[in-house]
Amino acid sequence: MIRVSLALLLLIVTTAQSDNYILASDGDTVECVDRNKQIAFKNYLLRNHKIQEKPSEYPIMKKVQKKSIWQTSEARISTAKCEIGTVPIRQKKTTSNHQRTPKTGTNSAITPHHEYAEASVHAPPKIYGTRAIINLWNPFVEDSATEFSISQIWLYSGDYTHNLNTIEVGWQVCPGLYNDNKTRFFIYWTSDGYNRTGGYNLEEPGFIQISNNIVLGGSITPISSFGGSQYEMAILIWKDRKSGNWWLSVGTNNTIVGYWPQEIFTTLADHAVAVDWGGEIVNSHMFGRHTKTEMGSGHSPGEGFGKSSYFRNLGIVDYNNTFQSSQVIHPHTEIMNYNISVFRTDDWGTSFFYGGSGFSNTHSAVAPLNLSFFLIYLSFSLFFIII
Repeated sequence: MIRVSLALLLLIVTTAQSDNYILASDGDTVECVDRNKQIAFKNYLLRNHKIQEKPSEYPIMKKVQKKSIWQTSEARISTAKCEIGTVPIRQKKTTSNHQRTPKTGTNSAITPHHEYAEASVHAPPKIYGTRAIINLWNPFVEDSATEFSISQIWLYSGDYTHNLNTIEVGWQVCPGLYNDNKTRFFIYWTSDGYNRTGGYNLEEPGFIQISNNIVLGGSITPISSFGGSQYEMAILIWKDRKSGNWWLSVGTNNTIVGYWPQEIFTTLADHAVAVDWGGEIVNSHMFGRHTKTEMGSGHSPGEGFGKSSYFRNLGIVDYNNTFQSSQVIHPHTEIMNYNISVFRTDDWGTSFFYGGSGFSNTHSAVAPLNLSFFLIYLSFSLFFIII
């Protein structure tokens, strides 16, 4: 009788546990976790935090009246059917070590192999949010162990010496983190310049998810094709003026994902001083040359719509909680392998094409160097023939 009771109890516990695990729309396994027991609350700064069920208000947006001549469609982020009051936590297929995993950021002194093609806007005025629509691709990543390709929004304040705070959202191909080459939706944050705090998605305590179906780290489909259908996603980040929390929504219908509590930040606790939009890759020099890892679509900005990746309708949220189109942005690239081209239209507002293919003979310094040696050799040969 005791053995039967113990067996029955074990069966009940096992069944209860298995009921929490379900398959997301992309086939990944997720666990539906009680919203009040998600990992965010392991952060001691949130020990007295009360969950904010929804934002007190949304930014005031201006509708674009003119229809675009370029046809695009909205992509879908992986979802799971968790019950209301729970949130889907993606089960990792590989162990993520944040000392090894490539990190985001824009300081080449700290991350010398990170390369960028981006545009930025800086305060004043103070920045209380940002929005962009991002084209979706699946770039090639050459060194799957250490490299990635990212397209994202950086919202930040402070500096790299000790108090850099960032909120980062976008899509990435990062085999070292996900053990595959899919294009995935991600978030990231830090409050001390990528040292001890922060991390991807829900791996580290900080971001509080509200949505019971959007999967952070989930794959995004469909993906754009060269010369074919173009897919994109809208991302909106803004500071709630009543709670001080930084909210995140996705899609043209502003589907709520969750928020970064004000308590986890220092310099971002009040406002941001800058926003960057654009692409980032890690170049490991694994093969003794620049990586072939692609940024964006893997094609240059000059190839234009349908071939080059883009960010469009860029803007910031001001002190009055109003979205303002960014009239002037500052483009920046570090090397010729990846580039950016800013443009503006009535329907897309301030936008840019960006990206590149990484290493090629036309971009490499090897070819010009070999050519130089050849010319020198030829000159000496002719000199001795003449003599």
